[in-house]
Amino acid sequence: MHEQPVLINSRDTAPNVQTREYLGLVRRRKSWIILICLGISVCIAVVVLRLPNVYRAETTIVVHPQKANENLVPTTAGESISYPLSAASREVKSPTQLAPLVDELKMYPELRSKVSTQGLALRMQSATAIEFQDPGYQRLGLILIAFTDLDAHQAARAANRIASLFIERNIKAREQEIFRTSQFLETELGETKQQLEAKQDTLQDIKSRSITDLPESKQYHLQAVNALRDHLRISQERVGHDRQTKVDLQSAAGKVAPTADLHVQSSVPNSPSQVRLQQLEAQMKNMLVRYGPNYLDVRKLRNEINQLKVKVESERSVGDTPDPQVDTPALQKRNAVAEAEVSKLDRDIEDQLKAQAKLQRQIQYHVGKLQQMAVFEEQTAELTRDYDSLRIRYSQLQEKKLSARMAGEQEMQSAGERFKILDAGVPPERPCGPKRTIMIIGGALIGLLCGIGGAFLVEISDGSVRHDREAAQIFGKAVLAGIPKITSSRERAWARWRMASLTAGTAAVASAFGFVISKLVV
Repeated sequence: MHEQPVLINSRDTAPNVQTREYLGLVRRRKSWIILICLGISVCIAVVVLRLPNVYRAETTIVVHPQKANENLVPTTAGESISYPLSAASREVKSPTQLAPLVDELKMYPELRSKVSTQGLALRMQSATAIEFQDPGYQRLGLILIAFTDLDAHQAARAANRIASLFIERNIKAREQEIFRTSQFLETELGETKQQLEAKQDTLQDIKSRSITDLPESKQYHLQAVNALRDHLRISQERVGHDRQTKVDLQSAAGKVAPTADLHVQSSVPNSPSQVRLQQLEAQMKNMLVRYGPNYLDVRKLRNEINQLKVKVESERSVGDTPDPQVDTPALQKRNAVAEAEVSKLDRDIEDQLKAQAKLQRQIQYHVGKLQQMAVFEEQTAELTRDYDSLRIRYSQLQEKKLSARMAGEQEMQSAGERFKILDAGVPPERPCGPKRTIMIIGGALIGLLCGIGGAFLVEISDGSVRHDREAAQIFGKAVLAGIPKITSSRERAWARWRMASLTAGTAAVASAFGFVISKLVV
């Protein structure tokens, strides 16, 4: 037995027993813990100390807000610079864009024979960092482009070149965006123009075929209806007047004494002067009845009759005495003048009735057009609405196209001012890594944990009895006494020398192993 027997009483609790067991494990396996922790710590320390210094160069780009008046020239950019710039950063960091820079900047010369160009581009991508500081719309923004490399001067050159590439790609992206916007507006404008022309042609065709049905013709039809109704009313009044005049003439003709029909030739011929005198006398009687004795024509006719009477008397004095038995014209109850006037009135009434029928047809035509106008308006209302909508859309697209063109020109002119390198990358004086102290401390902690774990594994794989409790459990009886382990000074010196040798050997082996690992890693 290696330990003094211990009597367990009720005062010994389970936590205290477990603590003593753990401490005993550490004492028994301290060499394992020390050697494992030392080996791992030394190996990690060698690797860390052999790691090359890494330098980080940074280039700062300032983004100025738009200076143009957006009420006059609206910008095509959004409210934040983060989204378009993040897209540009992804494009810049793509291996396709970085591959030409590997050759241009002669990056990683020691790896060119070992790694492909795509692999070098991926390595350059992992060494590039782009960060944005976007305080908001219309405010100053910063872009930080950093590059990490083993060579400080190479890191600075790469950071500045990537910053220039970033500005170039962003300007190109904005040009493409403006171009796509212009192309879209051009396409929309062309399609809208075609639709607008088609609607316009349709409306013009309908209007040309139904020009009298247009709402613009309403006033014309109303004026035409009013004018025709006025003519119809005048014609109706004239017919009524003619009919009344006809009745009056017929009544007056019935009251006149019978007259000879001068147009019927008697059995004895008379002289022309006598015939003419008889006709004028008959006409005189009718005119006296109708116009009275003071009418101008009546007086002229009376003068003419008096002259004829003188002429007839002179002819009678020269010629033979007329035979009283000679037949005279038969007296008839007729009035030739009244009949002529009645006949004239009849013709006028007939003409007016025909004109009234024509006026009625014209009125019906214009009234029908007015009634059809409402139907025509309903038929063309949808076409007119579509045409107006297309016309408004066409005007809006023209305004947007003009605004986009002006905004594009303004942005292209101010592109150099909007992106400006505030601080160019310079070769750093101190490396940014590796953090050797932190890594060495971390390696020591890892070694300690691995040593404790190794000691635990050795302990559970050892089947020897280490204290009296295990012996009591094995034999089922209490242990009365124990003999402690007795070591001489020589044995203790040998143990110390052996521990020192193992420590030195472990450190040497760990250093060699760390050197090999560093050669493979670096």
